[in-house]
Amino acid sequence: MDLTRVAGLVIVVVGHLLMLGASVAGDHRLVVQRTLTLQPWFTPVTWVAQVMPLFFVVGGFAGALSWRRVEARGGTAAVFIRARVLRLAWPTLPLFAFLALAILAMHLAGLGPDTVAEIATGVVSPLWFLAAYTFCQAFLPGMATLHARAPIRLLICLAGAMVSVDALRLGTHTPELGLLNMTFVWLFVQQLGLWAADGWFGRRRRRLLVALAGASYALLGLLTTVGPYPANMLDNLNPPTTALAVLAVGQFSALMALRPQLDRLARSAFVRRVVAGIGTRMMTVYLWHLPVLGLIVGAMLLLPMPEPAPGGAGWWLTRPLVLLVAVGALVGVAALFGRFEHPAGSPADTAVAVRDWRVGVSTALMIVPPFTIMLFGLNLGIAVTSEVLLAAAVFLQSPVRLGEDAGQGHEDRDQGQDDRGEGQPAAARAGRDDTDGLAGERDADGREDEPGGGNGHGQDDPGQ
Repeated sequence: MDLTRVAGLVIVVVGHLLMLGASVAGDHRLVVQRTLTLQPWFTPVTWVAQVMPLFFVVGGFAGALSWRRVEARGGTAAVFIRARVLRLAWPTLPLFAFLALAILAMHLAGLGPDTVAEIATGVVSPLWFLAAYTFCQAFLPGMATLHARAPIRLLICLAGAMVSVDALRLGTHTPELGLLNMTFVWLFVQQLGLWAADGWFGRRRRRLLVALAGASYALLGLLTTVGPYPANMLDNLNPPTTALAVLAVGQFSALMALRPQLDRLARSAFVRRVVAGIGTRMMTVYLWHLPVLGLIVGAMLLLPMPEPAPGGAGWWLTRPLVLLVAVGALVGVAALFGRFEHPAGSPADTAVAVRDWRVGVSTALMIVPPFTIMLFGLNLGIAVTSEVLLAAAVFLQSPVRLGEDAGQGHEDRDQGQDDRGEGQPAAARAGRDDTDGLAGERDADGREDEPGGGNGHGQDDPGQ
């Protein structure tokens, strides 16, 4: 699971680098294009390289294990959700402050409003993930309860809902209806992680997993040829479609079929160091990689040398150098802002109350900015407003001392220790960063989520 998460992030960063093509036209107008999407071989590659569904599966897997530990100690869903929201909200604060200043600087430099809007919206396009992932994690305790009662019926209901939304969207020619599948599709994909946490995939023979992956890809072929869905999986991403959910089943089944080989690879010393190094700053890298790439590409356009035309041979030959510069820049950014992924927790001797209303409001505040950007793009007003809303989300999650909250009654002391570990974090003791999805989240008791089931060998079958 750790290896999958890190490999997925690398694919996303490299993919965005190859998409970002910029040039200056003869009239000094900036032209931005998605170079990678113009290649004839790009569409079939997306059937493997569109890895965003795997982040939701891994998030469901690790989140399920974390929630079970919270529930076993008598903790509430609010305790679990609070830890998730904080892990997502904190790293976004420096990003939106930077974006607001950068947009203001571009306006003051005389760039046209349309150009500023195109650049700003382009570099924040991956932020849709924050809205979808926050929503899914907030619903995880409830979905885990339903999963425990009727796992098959729950999957059928979610599948029926997302198919119905797609049918209504296509039948009425109303694209906006597809936004409803931001809930149904991603909740369905997240449920695969709960099935993995139960050990279902771990108990299946490889032949069955290969057959399930093959059937999923065959169905995907029908949906994109006979059916109404585009063959390019990037076109099925926002809003997500049923085709993307089918892709998730195929990808994860194939991944689990390769589990013995991946386990051996993940246990090698070099891979463990790489996974641990990147894993501790995953959210920072994800949030900042496109702004960093945008700055690098923009700086190259200002150099007194001809810039190769995007998509040409010279352009492709310079991409490894751009990637190397970007990696160096991201290392610096991660060193500077990575601390926001692990904010200081409450003192160990302080019992705190976790208020449901605070958690609910802060979760909504966390979802609104990225969802707004997904709908309307980014400008200075939206950037400043987003910073204010995210700061409010963090503030509302501040711990309330029990002694100062007479109406709350006595709470379990464990509920106040969202972000403290027992000595060193589990990931540091094990030499690996067991975190959830992209968010680098710890369990509500301060221990790192352990996608490997806690035994260091990646076994997710409770019966083993």
